[in-house]
Amino acid sequence: METKRNARRKNRKIKFSEDEYIEKQYYVDGKAVIPVKLDNVSDLYMLHDYKQVELADSVCAYIEEIAYMVPINTDIVLEIHCPRVDFATQERMIKSIRNNYGIEIDDIDYEMYLANRRSVILGIVGVILLALNILLEKYVGSIVSNFLCVVWWVAIWDMIEIQTMDKSDNKAKRLSYQQLYDAQITFVFDDEK
Repeated sequence: METKRNARRKNRKIKFSEDEYIEKQYYVDGKAVIPVKLDNVSDLYMLHDYKQVELADSVCAYIEEIAYMVPINTDIVLEIHCPRVDFATQERMIKSIRNNYGIEIDDIDYEMYLANRRSVILGIVGVILLALNILLEKYVGSIVSNFLCVVWWVAIWDMIEIQTMDKSDNKAKRLSYQQLYDAQITFVFDDEK
C-alpha cells in the first residue's frame, strides 16, 4: 500500500523553469550561444545538395528549437564546431545560413501579403452581403435571408481571424527568423582543442 508521503510526491507540481534552464545552458555574456556540431562541413547541407547551398533540415530544426526558447530581444550567436576550414568556406557557410533564414522571412512576408489581400476581399464581400441581407430581408423569404446572414457572418469572421490570430502567429515566426538571420556566426575548430 502506498504511503501518504509517496502519494504527495506523485501529486506535487514539477518546478522547472525554462528560463533558468536556457540561461544556464546557452547564455554567455548576455548572449544566447547555440552550438552546432558538424563532423564534416557537408553535414551543414542537404544530403544530395552537391552545390552545398541548402541547409540540412536537421540542422535547421535544431537551431530553431533552441532559438524558440530564447527571448526575442536577446542576441544569438551560432557557434559552428567543425574541422578547420578556410576563410572562403566560412563565408560560404555564413551566406548559406543567412540565405536560409532570409528565404524564410521572405516566405512569411509573402504569406502575410496574401493573407491581407484575402482579408480585405472577405471584409468587402461580408459588408456587401450584410447590406444585401438588410435591404432584401423584407422582399425575399426567410431561407434566403438566413443563408445570406450565415454567409456574411462567416466572411467577416474569417476576416477577423486572419487579422488577429494568423497575423500574430506569422509576426512571431518572422521575428524568430529575423533573430536567426541577424545572429552572429562564429567558428570553433575542433582540431585546435
